[in-house]
Amino acid sequence: MRIAPPRGAGRSFAVGGHTLGIFTETPRFNAWIFSKLALYVHGDVLEIGSGIGNLSRLIIAHAAAVVLSDKEPHYLETLRTTFAGDPRVTVARYNLDGEPHPEIARRRFDAIVAINVLEHIRDDYAVVQRLATLLRPGGRLLIYVPACPFAYGSLDRALGHYRRYTAETLTALLRDTGLVVPRPTYLNLLGLLGWTINGRILRRKHLSPRQVALFERLVGLFRLEDRFHLPIGLGLHVAAQKV
Repeated sequence: MRIAPPRGAGRSFAVGGHTLGIFTETPRFNAWIFSKLALYVHGDVLEIGSGIGNLSRLIIAHAAAVVLSDKEPHYLETLRTTFAGDPRVTVARYNLDGEPHPEIARRRFDAIVAINVLEHIRDDYAVVQRLATLLRPGGRLLIYVPACPFAYGSLDRALGHYRRYTAETLTALLRDTGLVVPRPTYLNLLGLLGWTINGRILRRKHLSPRQVALFERLVGLFRLEDRFHLPIGLGLHVAAQKV
């Protein structure tokens, strides 16, 4: 699926749309990433940076009510079309550089899902602070971010990433906002190798659909990682709790 950028869209939007389109063809990989956080997805849920909804269906299946959000009108239109008629779903604009839309601000959530979001925000601390206020006591902020700063390269720049995280920097960010943070977990060691080669050595600016398709076929092999605690990986995930 190709996501055509609207007229006047910036380069990071175009690259991001291309990437989202690629990952519409990876349901097994998407489900593997979601499985790391799924235990805490229940009740009233807010998804931040929903994009075109690649993970939204998985979230909706676990929740009583869901607010899907993004800042891009092009993506919001796609979300409204895709989930039209589902009474559990609300679609609302949320630009993380500002205050939440009233449709979001007036509610409190049992879980907030932010997958591949924080790295796009210059002031990630301010965003996490705001998201924490939207949680009910006992609610969870469910985070997945790119990991290992040494892997930062042309792919990250093209996608508009400000940073990649370590377990320590992600823990410090979340704890500074008052959340209770278990140790973040690394995943996708093989993906880290591929990302580093493509972004640091080959200096590519787009993910290869062929390489991503290969990863989709190998998800069963990747799941063997779930038995181990990796010291590094392509991503980090954590479920931080509001007390």
